[in-house]
Amino acid sequence: MENWGNIRISFGPLGSLSKKTLVYIGIILAFSVILFVVGIFCGVNKINSDAAAAQNAIAAKNAEEAEPVDIASALRTKSVDKVLDNNYIPAYSLSEVMAMDVSKPSGVTVDDLKKVTSQGLVGLEEAFWQAEQDYGINCLFVMAIAAIESGNGTINGVGNNMFGWGGGYIAFSSKAEGIDVVARGLARNYLTPGAGLYSGNTISSVNKRYASSSTWDDKVASKMVSYYSTISKTHNTELEKLK
Repeated sequence: MENWGNIRISFGPLGSLSKKTLVYIGIILAFSVILFVVGIFCGVNKINSDAAAAQNAIAAKNAEEAEPVDIASALRTKSVDKVLDNNYIPAYSLSEVMAMDVSKPSGVTVDDLKKVTSQGLVGLEEAFWQAEQDYGINCLFVMAIAAIESGNGTINGVGNNMFGWGGGYIAFSSKAEGIDVVARGLARNYLTPGAGLYSGNTISSVNKRYASSSTWDDKVASKMVSYYSTISKTHNTELEKLK
């Protein structure tokens, strides 16, 4: 009971407790709260531990039932499949090459071209491949023209002209520049529908406007057949090594 002036305030039963008793009660309450929190924490940990044990048991059972995997074999199979899917170059017959749309890319790589270049065309593989990337034209077609017109790059017209381009009187600063200019000219002027020199997308169609010889298309096609055959055989040999 407190006495403030004439006002008397009663704190009820607790008012009669001593400070020491109140301290004890506070300690007991605090300890109870701590025990409660610890109990909850331990319960959660027990649940998590039981769940982890169950997952480990399931994983162990699945591992026992699973068949062993031959990793080396799996990787080898994947490598073979990748080569087949992305780098397969077929061999073509002469009639198939003659019917081929040479305005479309061949899909060969620089390494593929290195397997078929010879004499003066050696070292120009990157230039032929880049022409295909830039203009979409079959680079084996472009290379076959250079081969028959210049004796595989050994007999050039004026200034690195391996194609007889412009009657052989147009000069280029390098063979690589000649490849780029001729590939662009073929793609845009001979192989684009509606262009001034367009007659179709086959070798024989280009022959009508490009060369006066009636056998030019046969010679170009024969070169391409040889290129495709060599590249295809090399790919098959590489695949056999992977198996």
